[in-house]
Amino acid sequence: MNSKLLFLQIEIFFERLQGGEYDHPLLLAMALENLANQAWDEVDELYPNL
Repeated sequence: MNSKLLFLQIEIFFERLQGGEYDHPLLLAMALENLANQAWDEVDELYPNL
């Protein structure tokens, strides 16, 4: 994944958050976990020896 795609995913998340799509704490937690995992994958690609 490249960083531009990650930022797009973050923007989509933010729009959905503002639209009330994550009204249940579990849905919010799942969405945030997904974004965090994607971010860590990006870090692993950029810094494989970290």
